[in-house]
Amino acid sequence: MSRPDLLALTPQAIASVSNLGLVKRAQKELEQGKGPRLEELADGTVVGTFEDGNTARLLPGKSLKDSPCSCNSTTVCRHRVAVALAYPAFISASGPASAPEKAGESAPEPPWSPGSVEDKALEELIPRRSLERAWSLRERGYLAQVRRGTFVGEDLPTVSLATCTVRFLVPRNLGYARCDCSVGTGCEHLPLAIWAFRAADEKDPTSRELSVEVARGQVTSHEGGPAMDAASDLASFLLLEGAQHASTGLAGRFAVARSSLADVKMAWPLAALEELEELLGAYVGRGARYTPAKLSATLAELFARLRAARTSGAVPPRAVLGMDEAPETKLDYVRLVSLGARLFADGRERRAELVLADPASASLLVVRRAFTYAEDQTPEDGAELGRRQGAPGATLEALARGQVVTSGATRLPDRLVVISTRGLQRTSVTPQSGDWSLLPAPLRVKDVSALEASLRARPPRFLRPRQLAENVHAFEVSRVVDVSYSPGAQLVRAELEDASGHGFLVELAHRRVAPGALDALAEGLGGKRGALRYLSGEVRRTARGLVVEPLALSCEGSGVVVLDMQPATATGPLRTAGDKPPLEPLPAALAELEGYLADAVHQGLRHVVPAWGARLSTVAARVRELGMKRLAEEVGALATKLDAARASGLPGDEAALAAAWADAALRVTVGLEQLGP
Repeated sequence: MSRPDLLALTPQAIASVSNLGLVKRAQKELEQGKGPRLEELADGTVVGTFEDGNTARLLPGKSLKDSPCSCNSTTVCRHRVAVALAYPAFISASGPASAPEKAGESAPEPPWSPGSVEDKALEELIPRRSLERAWSLRERGYLAQVRRGTFVGEDLPTVSLATCTVRFLVPRNLGYARCDCSVGTGCEHLPLAIWAFRAADEKDPTSRELSVEVARGQVTSHEGGPAMDAASDLASFLLLEGAQHASTGLAGRFAVARSSLADVKMAWPLAALEELEELLGAYVGRGARYTPAKLSATLAELFARLRAARTSGAVPPRAVLGMDEAPETKLDYVRLVSLGARLFADGRERRAELVLADPASASLLVVRRAFTYAEDQTPEDGAELGRRQGAPGATLEALARGQVVTSGATRLPDRLVVISTRGLQRTSVTPQSGDWSLLPAPLRVKDVSALEASLRARPPRFLRPRQLAENVHAFEVSRVVDVSYSPGAQLVRAELEDASGHGFLVELAHRRVAPGALDALAEGLGGKRGALRYLSGEVRRTARGLVVEPLALSCEGSGVVVLDMQPATATGPLRTAGDKPPLEPLPAALAELEGYLADAVHQGLRHVVPAWGARLSTVAARVRELGMKRLAEEVGALATKLDAARASGLPGDEAALAAAWADAALRVTVGLEQLGP
C-alpha cells in the first residue's frame, strides 16, 4: 500500500507549504545518507525516525502542518519535510511488495478535479466564519481563471482569483491546497476556487484553461449607473476641452467621480481616472510623464470600460470594471525572484520599478521606489541610483538582482507590492544564481511562437486588468544570432533564438537615466559576461514579430545583470546598422491616425485647428484603400460630426462628437495591437 498524496508532492510543492531552506537542507541530508528510517503502518501513517531521536508521523488525510512530530514544532519542521521527501524513494525500494496492488489495477483513474469536492467536505475543513465570507462572495458573484493540471512536476490545478491564487498540490487532499493570501490554508478562497472548478467542469470539461463567472452579478444602473455617468461626463468634457484648456480647476470634479467609482468598487475605471488626473498634473508642471499619446490612450480606455460595462460581451462587466479586486491583499510567506528593474526620470524625480516573480503563483509583482532631489542636488542615474536603499539592509541593485523572502508583503490591485518590516514581519534579500529554470510558464518562455499565440488571443488592453509588468517574461536563450548598433536611433538591436529555435528581436534605446544599459547589453550578448542563459524583458507584438525590451540578463558566472543599473563602460565596436526598417503601409497609416486622434485630445475637439479635419479625412482615405473600410467610415463620421458640432454648438452634437472620437480611437488601438506598431 502506498500514499498517493505523498507521492504527488514535489520538492517545489513541499517548499511552498514550508520554505525553500528546509527543503534544501533535507535534500542535502538525504544525499549524505542522513535521512530518516521510514515505516508505513497499516492505516497509511508514515513514520520517520531520525538519528536525533525525533519521530515525525505523516497521517492520512492530513497536511504536513497538521501531522505530529516529537520536536513539537508548531510549523512545518525539517523532520516532516525530510519524511515527505524520502517517501518516494522508500516506495520505489519496496517495489516488489507493492506488486500485488499494481497487478490489481485495471485502468488509470481519470484526472481528479477539485470541482468534485462536495460542500459537506468544505464545511468540515473550513472555519465557519471563513465559509460564511465565501458564501457572501459567491452571492455577490466573482470571476476566476481556472487552469487544470496533471499533478506532474509543476503542472498543478490552479485558480487565479482577483485577490489571490489557489493551487491544489495533491489530488483528493484539500489539506495540501495552498493560497498565497496571508492565511495560506483553510481560508475563504479555497471554497471559491472549488466552486470555480465546479463551474468550469460544467462549462467545458476538456479545456485546459478557461475563465468562469460564478453566480454572475450584473452591473445595473441602480448600483453603478450614476458612478459611470459621472466618469463618462468628465471624460467627455476632457475630450472636448483638451489638455490645453481643461488641465486646471478640475480637482472637484475628479474628486466626485473618484469617490463614486470607489463606492461601487470599480477598480479599473477608477485607476484610469486617477491616471488621467496625474497626466494633466504632469502637463501643468511640464513633467516628462505627460504625452498626448498617453492621455489619448487612457481616455480611450476609460470610454471602453464604461461602454463594455453596459453591454454583454466576451469579457464580463465585472472583469472590465475590476469589481472583484480588493483594495489590498496581505500575502503569506512568499519567496520572490527578481527579473530586473527599469529606471525612470522626470525632472528632478527618479523612479525605480523592480519586477519580482512569484514562482508559486506564476505571477509578477512590482516594487516601486521614488526619489525627489532638491534644487541644490544633482539627480542620480544608473549605478548611482542603484546604490540607494531598496529594502532593509539591501540596495536597489541588490534587490533587483537577488531574491526576496518576506512575510510582510501587501499586494495592491495593479500588482504593486508594499513590503513592511513592522512587528514580527520579516524580510530578507539574498543573491540569486540567475537560474530561472524553476519559473513556471508563462513567466519563463521556451517557445516564443506559443507566447505570440497567447498574446494574440488576449482581449484588447483597454479591457484587460490594469496590471503592472503584465508583458514581462524571462526568455530561455539558446543562441545569439546577431547584434548591431544604430547610431542615429542610439539603439542596440539583436536577434536571438529561444530554446525551441524560434527567433525573436531584442531592442534597447539609450536613455539618460540609464547611461550604462546599452554597453552592458552589448557585453552580455557578446559573451563578455559569460554565456547568456536567460533574458528578461517587456515584450510587444510588432509587424516584425515579437520584440523584447530587456530588463536584465542571466549570464553563466555573472549571475543577474540589471541593465539600467550598470555603470557606463567602453565596449568594443559593434556592427553598425541602419535605423528601424520603415513600417508597412497599414501600420504606418494607423500610427499616423493614432497621432491625429492624440492631437485632438491635447487641443480639445472644440479647439482643434481647421486643418485637422482635412488631415483626418486624407488618412481615412488611405486606410480605406488598404482595406479597413469600417475604420475609414468611423473616421469619416468623426470629421462630419466635428463640422456639425462647430456649426450648431449644441450639447447633443458635441456628445455625438465625443462618441465618434471614442469609436475611432478604440478601433485604431485594436488594429495596432493586431498588426504591431
